[in-house]
Amino acid sequence: MAGRAMVLTLRRDIYDGGAYRITGTVTELGVVGRYRVRLFDRVTARCLRETWSAADGAYSFPYIAYRANGYFTVAYDHGDSPLNAAIADLITPEPIP
Repeated sequence: MAGRAMVLTLRRDIYDGGAYRITGTVTELGVVGRYRVRLFDRVTARCLRETWSAADGAYSFPYIAYRANGYFTVAYDHGDSPLNAAIADLITPEPIP
């Protein structure tokens, strides 16, 4: 294709990105499902990422920075009769293999 150039743009999170990940499973009273999960910095309480868990409740936040003070996650129930949010605190990321 003469006269056309493709430009590939790569994005990188220079503030919160890194070679670590957080993975987990969320349930509602022992029942796995799709829930919205948000990742927060434990010191500033700033929301860094958001994802939806898979049908089996599994979620992952890849390529995050290591923080000595850790992170916390909040999972929200959006069902017909929602329950309180589930919170996991003092989460330490693991290196991405």
